[in-house]
Amino acid sequence: MMKNKFKLSVLCIAVLGMTACSDDDKDTSGLESQIKQLEQQNAELNSQNTELSSKNESLAEDNANLTTKTEELQDKAVGYISTFNQQCAEEGVMFDYLDPNAPAEEAPQMSAFASAMAADDCMSCHSYDANDPSNVPHGDYGVCSTCHEGHNETPPVDPGNPQDPTFPQPEPDDSLVDGKTGASGSFYYGSSSFLNADYLAQRLNGSIYNYEWVEATESGENTAKTLKTACGLENREFIKDMYPNDGKEYKLNGFNNQMGSKLISTVSKFTDEETTEEVELPNVAIFGYGMKLEDNGNYYASMNIGKNNTCYNAVMHGDVRLAYYEYSPMLSSKPDRNMGARILGTIDYERTALKGFDWVTEVPGLGAGEDFTPSDVDWTNVGSCSLVIKVEGIIPLG
Repeated sequence: MMKNKFKLSVLCIAVLGMTACSDDDKDTSGLESQIKQLEQQNAELNSQNTELSSKNESLAEDNANLTTKTEELQDKAVGYISTFNQQCAEEGVMFDYLDPNAPAEEAPQMSAFASAMAADDCMSCHSYDANDPSNVPHGDYGVCSTCHEGHNETPPVDPGNPQDPTFPQPEPDDSLVDGKTGASGSFYYGSSSFLNADYLAQRLNGSIYNYEWVEATESGENTAKTLKTACGLENREFIKDMYPNDGKEYKLNGFNNQMGSKLISTVSKFTDEETTEEVELPNVAIFGYGMKLEDNGNYYASMNIGKNNTCYNAVMHGDVRLAYYEYSPMLSSKPDRNMGARILGTIDYERTALKGFDWVTEVPGLGAGEDFTPSDVDWTNVGSCSLVIKVEGIIPLG
Protein backbone atom coordinates (compact mmCIF):
# COMPACT_ATOMS: atom_id res chain seq x y z
CA MET A 1 0.00 0.00 0.00
CA MET A 2 2.82 2.42 0.90
CA LYS A 3 4.63 1.55 -2.33
CA ASN A 4 1.53 2.36 -4.38
CA LYS A 5 1.13 5.63 -2.55
CA PHE A 6 4.76 6.55 -3.27
CA LYS A 7 4.40 5.72 -6.96
CA LEU A 8 1.23 7.78 -7.14
CA SER A 9 2.97 10.75 -5.53
CA VAL A 10 5.91 10.53 -7.96
CA LEU A 11 3.51 10.30 -10.85
CA CYS A 12 1.60 13.35 -9.66
CA ILE A 13 4.79 15.35 -9.26
CA ALA A 14 5.88 14.32 -12.72
CA VAL A 15 2.54 15.24 -14.20
CA LEU A 16 2.43 18.56 -12.40
CA GLY A 17 5.97 19.22 -13.39
CA MET A 18 5.17 18.56 -16.96
CA THR A 19 2.14 20.77 -16.90
CA ALA A 20 4.13 23.53 -15.26
CA CYS A 21 6.49 23.55 -18.23
CA SER A 22 3.59 23.92 -20.63
CA ASP A 23 2.39 27.30 -21.76
CA ASP A 24 -1.20 26.00 -21.70
CA ASP A 25 -3.16 25.70 -18.43
CA LYS A 26 -4.47 22.17 -17.80
CA ASP A 27 -7.47 21.07 -15.61
CA THR A 28 -6.05 18.76 -12.81
CA SER A 29 -9.20 18.56 -10.70
CA GLY A 30 -9.93 14.97 -11.85
CA LEU A 31 -6.47 13.81 -10.96
CA GLU A 32 -6.60 15.46 -7.53
CA SER A 33 -9.94 13.79 -6.92
CA GLN A 34 -8.42 10.42 -7.72
CA ILE A 35 -5.50 11.14 -5.41
CA LYS A 36 -7.86 12.00 -2.54
CA GLN A 37 -9.93 8.89 -3.22
CA LEU A 38 -6.82 6.74 -3.20
CA GLU A 39 -5.57 8.36 0.01
CA GLN A 40 -8.96 7.75 1.65
CA GLN A 41 -8.92 4.11 0.55
CA ASN A 42 -5.38 3.77 1.86
CA ALA A 43 -6.43 5.22 5.24
CA GLU A 44 -9.38 2.84 5.42
CA LEU A 45 -7.11 -0.10 4.61
CA ASN A 46 -4.66 1.00 7.31
CA SER A 47 -7.54 1.23 9.80
CA GLN A 48 -8.80 -2.23 8.82
CA ASN A 49 -5.27 -3.62 9.10
CA THR A 50 -4.89 -2.16 12.61
CA GLU A 51 -8.27 -3.61 13.63
CA LEU A 52 -7.38 -7.04 12.22
CA SER A 53 -3.99 -6.99 13.99
CA SER A 54 -5.75 -6.19 17.26
CA LYS A 55 -8.25 -9.01 16.69
CA ASN A 56 -5.39 -11.39 15.84
CA GLU A 57 -3.58 -10.51 19.09
CA SER A 58 -6.83 -11.05 21.02
CA LEU A 59 -7.40 -14.42 19.33
CA ALA A 60 -3.82 -15.46 20.06
CA GLU A 61 -4.31 -14.52 23.72
CA ASP A 62 -7.60 -16.45 23.85
CA ASN A 63 -5.88 -19.47 22.29
CA ALA A 64 -3.11 -19.33 24.90
CA ASN A 65 -5.70 -19.12 27.69
CA LEU A 66 -7.62 -22.09 26.25
CA THR A 67 -4.40 -24.10 26.00
CA THR A 68 -3.61 -23.33 29.64
CA LYS A 69 -7.13 -24.30 30.75
CA THR A 70 -6.93 -27.51 28.73
CA GLU A 71 -3.66 -28.45 30.41
CA GLU A 72 -5.15 -27.64 33.81
CA LEU A 73 -8.21 -29.79 33.09
CA GLN A 74 -6.00 -32.65 31.93
CA ASP A 75 -3.91 -32.41 35.10
CA LYS A 76 -7.10 -32.31 37.16
CA ALA A 77 -8.49 -35.33 35.33
CA VAL A 78 -5.29 -37.27 36.01
CA GLY A 79 -5.59 -36.23 39.66
CA TYR A 80 -8.98 -37.93 39.83
CA ILE A 81 -7.42 -41.22 38.72
CA SER A 82 -6.46 -42.79 42.02
CA THR A 83 -7.15 -46.51 41.53
CA PHE A 84 -5.92 -49.22 39.20
CA ASN A 85 -9.31 -49.80 37.54
CA GLN A 86 -9.50 -46.04 36.78
CA GLN A 87 -6.05 -46.26 35.19
CA CYS A 88 -7.25 -49.14 33.04
CA ALA A 89 -10.41 -47.26 32.08
CA GLU A 90 -8.15 -44.61 30.51
CA GLU A 91 -6.63 -47.45 28.48
CA GLY A 92 -10.09 -48.61 27.39
CA VAL A 93 -10.12 -51.67 29.68
CA MET A 94 -13.21 -51.55 31.87
CA PHE A 95 -13.77 -53.51 35.10
CA ASP A 96 -14.93 -52.85 38.67
CA TYR A 97 -12.73 -53.14 41.75
CA LEU A 98 -13.72 -56.05 44.03
CA ASP A 99 -12.81 -55.99 47.72
CA PRO A 100 -10.96 -59.29 48.38
CA ASN A 101 -12.26 -59.23 51.96
CA ALA A 102 -15.92 -58.56 51.17
CA PRO A 103 -18.47 -61.03 52.61
CA ALA A 104 -19.18 -63.91 50.27
CA GLU A 105 -22.85 -62.93 49.92
CA GLU A 106 -21.77 -59.51 48.64
CA ALA A 107 -19.15 -60.80 46.23
CA PRO A 108 -19.33 -64.53 45.46
CA GLN A 109 -15.98 -64.33 43.71
CA MET A 110 -14.30 -63.74 47.04
CA SER A 111 -14.75 -67.27 48.29
CA ALA A 112 -12.85 -68.62 45.29
CA PHE A 113 -10.19 -65.96 45.78
CA ALA A 114 -9.76 -66.79 49.47
CA SER A 115 -9.66 -70.53 48.76
CA ALA A 116 -6.98 -70.03 46.15
CA MET A 117 -4.94 -67.94 48.56
CA ALA A 118 -5.27 -70.59 51.27
CA ALA A 119 -4.25 -73.33 48.85
CA ASP A 120 -1.17 -71.35 47.83
CA ASP A 121 -0.23 -70.83 51.46
CA CYS A 122 -0.90 -74.46 52.34
CA MET A 123 2.38 -75.66 50.87
CA SER A 124 4.34 -73.27 53.07
CA CYS A 125 2.43 -74.71 56.03
CA HIS A 126 3.01 -78.39 55.33
CA SER A 127 6.40 -78.56 53.66
CA TYR A 128 9.43 -78.29 55.90
CA ASP A 129 12.89 -77.23 54.81
CA ALA A 130 15.59 -77.78 57.42
CA ASN A 131 17.62 -75.00 55.78
CA ASP A 132 14.79 -72.51 56.23
CA PRO A 133 13.76 -72.29 59.91
CA SER A 134 10.97 -69.83 59.07
CA ASN A 135 9.19 -72.46 56.95
CA VAL A 136 7.65 -74.75 59.56
CA PRO A 137 4.49 -76.88 59.72
CA HIS A 138 1.46 -75.15 61.20
CA GLY A 139 -0.44 -76.33 64.27
CA ASP A 140 -3.68 -78.29 64.16
CA TYR A 141 -5.65 -75.07 64.72
CA GLY A 142 -3.49 -72.84 62.56
CA VAL A 143 -4.54 -70.40 59.87
CA CYS A 144 -4.45 -73.03 57.09
CA SER A 145 -7.88 -74.35 58.10
CA THR A 146 -9.09 -74.15 54.49
CA CYS A 147 -6.09 -75.88 52.92
CA HIS A 148 -7.68 -79.28 52.52
CA GLU A 149 -10.40 -81.55 53.84
CA GLY A 150 -8.23 -82.72 56.72
CA HIS A 151 -8.81 -79.42 58.51
CA ASN A 152 -12.52 -79.12 57.86
CA GLU A 153 -13.83 -81.55 60.48
CA THR A 154 -15.45 -78.76 62.52
CA PRO A 155 -18.45 -77.23 60.72
CA PRO A 156 -18.65 -73.42 60.70
CA VAL A 157 -20.69 -71.86 63.48
CA ASP A 158 -22.51 -68.57 63.91
CA PRO A 159 -20.10 -66.62 66.09
CA GLY A 160 -22.89 -64.62 67.70
CA ASN A 161 -22.46 -61.48 69.80
CA PRO A 162 -18.76 -60.83 70.54
CA GLN A 163 -19.65 -59.50 74.01
CA ASP A 164 -21.69 -62.58 74.98
CA PRO A 165 -19.23 -64.27 77.40
CA THR A 166 -18.49 -67.96 77.07
CA PHE A 167 -16.65 -68.10 80.41
CA PRO A 168 -17.46 -66.52 83.80
CA GLN A 169 -16.15 -62.98 83.99
CA PRO A 170 -14.01 -61.60 86.82
CA GLU A 171 -15.34 -58.68 88.83
CA PRO A 172 -12.37 -56.37 89.24
CA ASP A 173 -11.93 -54.22 92.31
CA ASP A 174 -10.21 -50.94 91.45
CA SER A 175 -8.65 -50.85 94.90
CA LEU A 176 -6.87 -54.19 94.38
CA VAL A 177 -4.36 -55.62 91.96
CA ASP A 178 -6.00 -58.44 90.08
CA GLY A 179 -3.18 -60.94 90.26
CA LYS A 180 -5.30 -63.91 89.30
CA THR A 181 -6.34 -62.70 85.84
CA GLY A 182 -3.54 -60.24 85.29
CA ALA A 183 -5.90 -57.34 84.59
CA SER A 184 -4.41 -53.89 84.88
CA GLY A 185 -7.41 -52.53 86.75
CA SER A 186 -10.89 -51.55 85.67
CA PHE A 187 -11.91 -53.26 82.42
CA TYR A 188 -11.87 -50.12 80.29
CA TYR A 189 -12.11 -52.09 77.03
CA GLY A 190 -14.91 -54.38 78.17
CA SER A 191 -17.27 -53.12 75.48
CA SER A 192 -14.74 -53.84 72.75
CA SER A 193 -13.55 -57.24 73.98
CA PHE A 194 -14.26 -60.52 72.19
CA LEU A 195 -15.62 -62.51 75.13
CA ASN A 196 -17.54 -64.95 72.95
CA ALA A 197 -15.18 -67.90 72.30
CA ASP A 198 -16.66 -68.70 68.87
CA TYR A 199 -16.36 -65.10 67.78
CA LEU A 200 -12.81 -64.85 69.14
CA ALA A 201 -11.85 -68.06 67.33
CA GLN A 202 -13.22 -66.66 64.08
CA ARG A 203 -11.04 -63.58 64.45
CA LEU A 204 -7.99 -65.57 65.57
CA ASN A 205 -8.20 -68.00 62.66
CA GLY A 206 -9.26 -65.48 60.02
CA SER A 207 -7.07 -63.72 57.48
CA ILE A 208 -7.00 -60.48 55.52
CA TYR A 209 -6.38 -60.99 51.79
CA ASN A 210 -4.71 -58.43 49.59
CA TYR A 211 -2.71 -57.80 46.41
CA GLU A 212 0.31 -55.56 45.79
CA TRP A 213 2.63 -54.52 42.96
CA VAL A 214 6.11 -55.96 43.49
CA GLU A 215 9.04 -55.31 41.16
CA ALA A 216 9.52 -58.55 39.23
CA THR A 217 12.81 -60.40 39.40
CA GLU A 218 11.89 -62.36 36.27
CA SER A 219 9.12 -62.34 33.68
CA GLY A 220 6.15 -64.60 34.25
CA GLU A 221 2.43 -65.10 33.69
CA ASN A 222 1.48 -62.57 36.35
CA THR A 223 3.99 -59.85 35.45
CA ALA A 224 3.61 -56.72 33.33
CA LYS A 225 5.93 -54.04 31.99
CA THR A 226 3.22 -51.74 30.63
CA LEU A 227 -0.08 -50.48 31.96
CA LYS A 228 -1.93 -52.06 29.04
CA THR A 229 -0.52 -55.49 29.93
CA ALA A 230 -1.18 -54.97 33.64
CA CYS A 231 -4.84 -54.26 32.89
CA GLY A 232 -5.17 -57.76 31.47
CA LEU A 233 -3.56 -59.70 34.34
CA GLU A 234 -5.49 -62.39 36.19
CA ASN A 235 -6.99 -61.13 39.50
CA ARG A 236 -6.59 -57.53 38.34
CA GLU A 237 -9.97 -56.66 39.92
CA PHE A 238 -8.69 -57.35 43.44
CA ILE A 239 -6.06 -54.57 43.60
CA LYS A 240 -6.83 -50.92 44.22
CA ASP A 241 -3.28 -49.48 44.22
CA MET A 242 -2.28 -47.83 40.95
CA TYR A 243 0.16 -49.59 38.65
CA PRO A 244 3.57 -47.78 38.94
CA ASN A 245 3.89 -47.51 35.13
CA ASP A 246 7.51 -46.37 35.32
CA GLY A 247 8.94 -48.67 32.67
CA LYS A 248 9.92 -51.42 35.10
CA GLU A 249 8.33 -54.85 35.19
CA TYR A 250 6.02 -55.62 38.12
CA LYS A 251 4.33 -58.71 39.51
CA LEU A 252 0.76 -58.73 40.81
CA ASN A 253 1.50 -60.45 44.11
CA GLY A 254 -1.27 -61.93 46.27
CA PHE A 255 -0.81 -62.45 50.00
CA ASN A 256 -2.75 -62.86 53.23
CA ASN A 257 -2.10 -61.82 56.83
CA GLN A 258 -3.80 -62.58 60.10
CA MET A 259 -6.17 -59.87 61.27
CA GLY A 260 -4.59 -59.14 64.65
CA SER A 261 -1.49 -59.46 66.79
CA LYS A 262 -1.06 -62.50 69.03
CA LEU A 263 1.00 -62.47 72.19
CA ILE A 264 1.85 -65.23 74.65
CA SER A 265 3.07 -64.52 78.18
CA THR A 266 4.88 -66.94 80.48
CA VAL A 267 7.10 -66.68 83.56
CA SER A 268 10.82 -67.42 83.45
CA LYS A 269 12.09 -68.96 86.70
CA PHE A 270 15.82 -69.37 87.21
CA THR A 271 18.62 -69.10 89.78
CA ASP A 272 20.75 -65.98 89.60
CA GLU A 273 24.37 -67.13 89.29
CA GLU A 274 25.76 -64.18 91.24
CA THR A 275 23.30 -64.04 94.14
CA THR A 276 22.12 -67.68 93.97
CA GLU A 277 18.61 -66.28 94.50
CA GLU A 278 15.54 -67.67 92.77
CA VAL A 279 14.31 -65.14 90.21
CA GLU A 280 10.99 -64.90 88.39
CA LEU A 281 10.68 -62.64 85.35
CA PRO A 282 7.83 -62.19 82.86
CA ASN A 283 8.44 -63.35 79.29
CA VAL A 284 6.31 -61.97 76.42
CA ALA A 285 6.57 -63.13 72.81
CA ILE A 286 4.64 -62.84 69.55
CA PHE A 287 3.68 -66.15 67.93
CA GLY A 288 0.85 -67.21 65.65
CA TYR A 289 -1.76 -69.48 67.17
CA GLY A 290 -5.28 -70.66 66.43
CA MET A 291 -8.21 -71.71 68.57
CA LYS A 292 -11.14 -74.09 68.17
CA LEU A 293 -13.79 -76.04 70.08
CA GLU A 294 -13.11 -79.75 70.52
CA ASP A 295 -15.71 -82.53 70.79
CA ASN A 296 -15.22 -82.65 74.57
CA GLY A 297 -16.72 -79.17 74.88
CA ASN A 298 -13.43 -77.45 75.67
CA TYR A 299 -11.68 -74.77 73.65
CA TYR A 300 -8.01 -75.21 72.86
CA ALA A 301 -5.32 -72.96 71.40
CA SER A 302 -2.42 -74.43 69.45
CA MET A 303 0.95 -73.23 68.13
CA ASN A 304 4.19 -74.64 66.72
CA ILE A 305 7.34 -72.89 67.95
CA GLY A 306 11.01 -73.66 68.35
CA LYS A 307 12.59 -74.58 71.66
CA ASN A 308 12.76 -71.22 73.42
CA ASN A 309 11.85 -69.50 76.67
CA THR A 310 8.13 -69.54 75.84
CA CYS A 311 8.08 -73.27 75.12
CA TYR A 312 10.23 -74.10 78.15
CA ASN A 313 8.24 -71.90 80.54
CA ALA A 314 4.87 -73.14 79.30
CA VAL A 315 5.81 -76.82 79.61
CA MET A 316 7.69 -76.52 82.89
CA HIS A 317 5.14 -74.35 84.72
CA GLY A 318 1.89 -75.18 82.93
CA ASP A 319 0.33 -71.67 82.99
CA VAL A 320 0.02 -69.50 79.90
CA ARG A 321 -1.58 -66.11 79.18
CA LEU A 322 -2.53 -65.28 75.61
CA ALA A 323 -3.57 -61.93 74.19
CA TYR A 324 -5.27 -61.18 70.88
CA TYR A 325 -5.26 -57.54 69.77
CA GLU A 326 -6.67 -55.63 66.80
CA TYR A 327 -5.85 -51.95 66.37
CA SER A 328 -7.59 -49.48 64.03
CA PRO A 329 -5.50 -46.27 64.00
CA MET A 330 -8.02 -44.26 61.94
CA LEU A 331 -10.81 -44.40 64.56
CA SER A 332 -11.18 -41.68 67.20
CA SER A 333 -12.89 -43.70 69.95
CA LYS A 334 -10.58 -45.77 72.14
CA PRO A 335 -12.99 -48.70 72.57
CA ASP A 336 -13.43 -48.86 68.79
CA ARG A 337 -9.73 -48.42 68.14
CA ASN A 338 -8.63 -51.22 70.50
CA MET A 339 -10.32 -54.62 70.27
CA GLY A 340 -9.49 -58.16 71.32
CA ALA A 341 -9.33 -60.32 74.42
CA ARG A 342 -7.03 -62.08 76.90
CA ILE A 343 -7.04 -65.86 77.21
CA LEU A 344 -6.23 -67.71 80.42
CA GLY A 345 -4.82 -71.14 79.65
CA THR A 346 -3.02 -74.21 80.92
CA ILE A 347 -0.90 -76.70 79.01
CA ASP A 348 -2.65 -79.92 77.99
CA TYR A 349 0.23 -82.38 78.34
CA GLU A 350 -1.58 -85.19 76.55
CA ARG A 351 -2.26 -83.14 73.40
CA THR A 352 1.06 -81.28 73.49
CA ALA A 353 3.98 -82.83 71.57
CA LEU A 354 7.68 -82.08 71.94
CA LYS A 355 9.61 -82.78 68.75
CA GLY A 356 13.17 -83.06 67.53
CA PHE A 357 15.19 -80.53 65.61
CA ASP A 358 13.50 -81.47 62.34
CA TRP A 359 10.19 -80.10 63.74
CA VAL A 360 8.52 -83.37 62.70
CA THR A 361 9.80 -86.35 64.70
CA GLU A 362 8.26 -86.58 68.16
CA VAL A 363 10.61 -87.17 71.07
CA PRO A 364 9.87 -90.66 72.48
CA GLY A 365 7.51 -90.44 75.44
CA LEU A 366 6.78 -86.75 74.76
CA GLY A 367 4.52 -87.03 71.73
CA ALA A 368 0.84 -86.27 71.25
CA GLY A 369 -1.30 -88.73 73.18
CA GLU A 370 1.38 -89.34 75.80
CA ASP A 371 0.50 -87.66 79.08
CA PHE A 372 3.98 -86.65 80.21
CA THR A 373 5.03 -84.38 83.07
CA PRO A 374 7.66 -81.61 83.09
CA SER A 375 10.11 -83.82 84.97
CA ASP A 376 10.00 -86.32 82.08
CA VAL A 377 11.54 -83.85 79.61
CA ASP A 378 15.20 -84.01 78.62
CA TRP A 379 15.50 -80.63 76.92
CA THR A 380 18.69 -81.59 75.10
CA ASN A 381 16.54 -83.76 72.82
CA VAL A 382 13.91 -81.12 72.13
CA GLY A 383 14.13 -78.91 69.06
CA SER A 384 10.56 -77.67 68.74
CA CYS A 385 7.24 -77.64 70.56
CA SER A 386 3.71 -78.25 69.37
CA LEU A 387 1.87 -76.66 72.28
CA VAL A 388 -1.81 -77.29 72.97
CA ILE A 389 -3.32 -74.96 75.55
CA LYS A 390 -6.66 -75.58 77.21
CA VAL A 391 -8.63 -72.33 77.43
CA GLU A 392 -9.64 -71.76 81.06
CA GLY A 393 -11.10 -68.30 80.54
CA ILE A 394 -11.58 -65.42 78.10
CA ILE A 395 -11.57 -62.01 79.78
CA PRO A 396 -11.60 -58.36 78.60
CA LEU A 397 -8.66 -56.84 76.81
CA GLY A 398 -7.67 -54.53 79.64
